[in-house]
Amino acid sequence: MPVSDPKKTVLYAAAATLGLSLAVLPLAAQAGSGKDHDFHLSFDVGHEVNESDLGLPIYPGARLYKGDDHDDAAANIKFLLGWSGLRVAVGKYESNDPPQKIAAFYWHALGKYGQVLNCSDPRNQGWKSNSDKLDCHDGHPKPGEVTFKVGMEKNQHIVDVKPNGQGSTFALVYVRVGGDD
Repeated sequence: MPVSDPKKTVLYAAAATLGLSLAVLPLAAQAGSGKDHDFHLSFDVGHEVNESDLGLPIYPGARLYKGDDHDDAAANIKFLLGWSGLRVAVGKYESNDPPQKIAAFYWHALGKYGQVLNCSDPRNQGWKSNSDKLDCHDGHPKPGEVTFKVGMEKNQHIVDVKPNGQGSTFALVYVRVGGDD
């Protein structure tokens, strides 16, 4: 999923949420029919995101990106269905600092989650894993852009940094599929 556009990420997440709910509702209703089962459905969409939601610090001095269309630059989706759920938090920011400086900041910040995958490295592009590990199959940054991923397919952080005039724009994405928070 391309992360350069938070709106597209939110649309992908909403479609996945709808698909998940349609697939799981019959099972959840069946599980919820017994007295020993507690069924819970929760869906929340917000247009604000913070460091806690993203699981990453916001780069010092960065501000929410204000593009030409003045759309929201953040989204926070939580969908819990009984024992399963989907959580997507996205923030798009801008800074006067160059992409290399922001990328170095996030390389270190992502390190707390494990080995960071640099999808900007041509050796990692196009490689698709058959396991639950992350890959760069969907990330093809252009020269000067940086994309990092860390975690597993069902619990991952993504940072996408691009040059923007004399500064940079960057997107922070957190995706978690599975149990509730």
